[in-house]
Amino acid sequence: MQQLLNPFAQKYPEANEGSFQTEAAAINFNPSGPYAGHYLAAGNFDGTVNVWDVETRGVARTLRGHVKAVGGLSWSRNNRYLLTASLDSTCIVWDLSVLPQPSLRPTNPLGAGSSTASSSHQRVATIRLDAPVATAQFHPRTTLVVLATLTCNEIVLIDRRKGGGKWVLQDITEAEVGQAGDEDEAEGSQKKGALCCASFSPCGSRIYAGTTKGKILTIDPVTRYVTHRLPVTGSAIRSIIFDASGRHLLTSATDRALRLLSVSPDSGALTASHRFQDQVNRTPWHAIGFNPDSELVMGGAGHKAAHNIFVWDRESGVLLKVLEGPKESLGDCEWHPTRPIIASTTTSGDVQIWQTTAPDNWAAFAPGFEELEENVEYDEREDEFDIEDESELTRRKDLEEDIDIDIMRKDDSYPRRPDPIISLPPKPAGAATPTDEKMIAAEAERDQAVKLARVVYDWVGGAEGAGDGDTWEGFYLSLDLISPDPELEALSVE
Repeated sequence: MQQLLNPFAQKYPEANEGSFQTEAAAINFNPSGPYAGHYLAAGNFDGTVNVWDVETRGVARTLRGHVKAVGGLSWSRNNRYLLTASLDSTCIVWDLSVLPQPSLRPTNPLGAGSSTASSSHQRVATIRLDAPVATAQFHPRTTLVVLATLTCNEIVLIDRRKGGGKWVLQDITEAEVGQAGDEDEAEGSQKKGALCCASFSPCGSRIYAGTTKGKILTIDPVTRYVTHRLPVTGSAIRSIIFDASGRHLLTSATDRALRLLSVSPDSGALTASHRFQDQVNRTPWHAIGFNPDSELVMGGAGHKAAHNIFVWDRESGVLLKVLEGPKESLGDCEWHPTRPIIASTTTSGDVQIWQTTAPDNWAAFAPGFEELEENVEYDEREDEFDIEDESELTRRKDLEEDIDIDIMRKDDSYPRRPDPIISLPPKPAGAATPTDEKMIAAEAERDQAVKLARVVYDWVGGAEGAGDGDTWEGFYLSLDLISPDPELEALSVE
């Protein structure tokens, strides 16, 4: 699918192309896997969750389990599981592979012996917390580890595996614990701000958290201690989001400015890059994000009587486009993971779809076709109606028939989560040993970060997670007409 997209097309949408009639408070495209961007999860004000098919604009799943508004949504890496966070102080893990029709099974559409599937069967786990949940996120490598942000400015790390638990993350390093002897005493002496937002890095090696004092903390998920602190602003940080590659981080703060930071791929160190802001109205931001190739930055403005989405160039910081929608405030917005499409929500709950209108390309059906603005006199070519040699024509057709077209191999160009750097390449022979103190310190810091990434990699169970079963082909059943079905063969023998 990815190779069919035009690399020279415009990378941001231009106009509103319709809406979904719903009551959404939060939305989220499925960002990775074979069907990346095909579905849009919408958490509603009444506690239900709808999974929309973006192409058909129909509802593929309806999930009922919350009793208050759903404000947080997170997809697993292969889209089988969906995590929903609600103001009713619960997070629910849903298995979307369970079909709502009792007569069908995901593995065999012709099977009749399946059990009745309902919302209760789709619910894998319910996580109960002590306060309303603002957002929640799966670990990028496993669905058994969850990071939840509570409305009372607490970040909770949840491990659903055997022997796991729930831990409230704190702004404290391992060295500070050793000096004070008591974590609570160390935290009180430093008078640090509360943690108000957090996110896993896309590779899953680190947790980045924002505080009410304007700092970004880098936290080790295994030990849950802070490894780095970076002052970014004097205001509270409201949200943190990464691009798909994990090389850039975007923050939104209460000072109504967006800040872009570069992330070192091996050490995870942060470096300030750009600052984006509405220079005219100084508007706050309700949602932020990147386009698929991370060249553009998006900000959903928090106007009370306007629905505006700002798009900047990441490298230069130049404002490229302001999308103006209905006269309603914007609640949330999300960029499609592969296309120049943006989805946004209004205060009434409708989901607005923004995209670029593609003109009809008739040359794709008839090579050499030229579309004219007005009638022109046609000049006949000298050889246009000459009789062509039939043998030459037959030879060309035979050559075209000899071209092999692979229709059996699956397309593997879909977006994937980036892999963590768990080992460094060996140094070349004869490489000079660094003598500068800064270079030595930077190399030691990088080595330590890679070791910690390796520990986290082993902690979550390696490349495919700790056996969470996140393997799935999609929402719709597909009949394999080539490989024999063992169940059908057994039935035919009987």
